[in-house]
Amino acid sequence: MSDAPPPPPAAQPGSITVPLPPGMTVDQFLALQKVVVNLAIAMAVAVGIIIWDFVSMIPTERELYRDKDRKQWKAPATWAFMVLRYAGILALFPGLFFTSIQNDHCQVTASVSQVGVILVTGSAGVIFAYRVFAIWRFNKFVVGGVSFLWVFTVASWIAAGSQLRASQGPPTNFGSNCILHPVPSWQPLPFASSVLYDVVVLVLTLVKLRGDRIKAYSIGSQIRGDNVLYFVIVTATNIAALVINSLGPEHDDIKPVALPFPTLLTAAMGARVYINLRMYNKKINGELSGSIPTHSSGTTRSAVEDTIRLKNSNGVDESIRIRKPGPSDAIPLGSMKNTVSVHQHQSSFSDGDHWQGPTKVNNDYRNINRDSL
Repeated sequence: MSDAPPPPPAAQPGSITVPLPPGMTVDQFLALQKVVVNLAIAMAVAVGIIIWDFVSMIPTERELYRDKDRKQWKAPATWAFMVLRYAGILALFPGLFFTSIQNDHCQVTASVSQVGVILVTGSAGVIFAYRVFAIWRFNKFVVGGVSFLWVFTVASWIAAGSQLRASQGPPTNFGSNCILHPVPSWQPLPFASSVLYDVVVLVLTLVKLRGDRIKAYSIGSQIRGDNVLYFVIVTATNIAALVINSLGPEHDDIKPVALPFPTLLTAAMGARVYINLRMYNKKINGELSGSIPTHSSGTTRSAVEDTIRLKNSNGVDESIRIRKPGPSDAIPLGSMKNTVSVHQHQSSFSDGDHWQGPTKVNNDYRNINRDSL
């Protein structure tokens, strides 16, 4: 008769016994716990930021609801902004449950989060696309190319999300018990499609701003400062995510940590592009206090006058009557193919000129396209 197996050793005072998941060694378990901890921290940070961003934009959203202009609700970008506002929460908040707490519904949580990611990608892409359509005056090649890339990007994220599988694992001492199954080898495809879309949008924006030579105007500087910077941030973030997800299996422990931040920054930057362009439209309408300052250092413009004052080469003050942007200059939210005519005035006095009546001025009329925001 064989002897019975010896009983497990009694736990030493001050120590705990941690059950290992089936088929997992101590080293594998410790490595898994490290990944779980890092992912839980990253997701908690992302959720905290997205909630702060959501709360900070509540006054802006309330103002949008109170606006009596019905034309803005006919613009796709307005609806994309509303979807983007809540898609960020939908994408990241379920991820907090998936990564930080014991969960009995791992697949449902992962699927809901992935739906949010798809909505963020699609709605932000609509806002970026309409910005490009506007400055290119709805050029059919630009509209067709950007629209195709948008469809390809959204389809890539839908395909990747449909392959996402998660199951309930054994209880853990920290973080979630959810186990994410291995992803297909083409998993970096959606990140690559987002990078391609962002790069095309950024390049088209820079080319048009440079081609129209509007960067010397205060309006052009505002467009560049308020939008191009956001495009750069989103593009750089998606490039970093693509690089991380393209690493070999030996870096699988850091890949999940990078997942929340592209969604976070895409949601935040996309909303800001819409808000800044809407504020710019209100400035053109004269609804905001003050006026858009001119770029030239020797020129001043008041909020109530339609006169530019400058000095010629002899130091004599001169006045030039100009047409102020009025309500008719603003492009309605439902009509994006209209333009605003901006006049650049440059004094043509040489050192030998003398003041003899009206100022000699060269008027360079340029059309700066506006979008529907």
